[in-house]
Amino acid sequence: MTDSRILLGPAEMFTGEPLSLELDGTPYWLTKDEEGRMLLLLSYCPHAGGEVLLADGDFYCPLHYWTFDGRSGACTNRGDERLMRRDVELVDGLLFACGSDY
Repeated sequence: MTDSRILLGPAEMFTGEPLSLELDGTPYWLTKDEEGRMLLLLSYCPHAGGEVLLADGDFYCPLHYWTFDGRSGACTNRGDERLMRRDVELVDGLLFACGSDY
């Protein structure tokens, strides 16, 4: 486990992803990747810093309409960009945000 963890809450509280939540005033989307692992995607666009919104299971930035895969955070209209992410761990039925954004 990593040293830097933030308790999100009991895992059963987080059903039906993606879910919007805040950590220390910063907005994230809690979702599952292609292999079913929980992760957090920062809800700021890497292009212009607009808040990323949900639409049909994927994300988009309303400033310039960059779009992002709802599972990986990969930009679907610019292959070299993606949303910052943070790992999530499940420990004894509790979800924790771990480490820093990468």
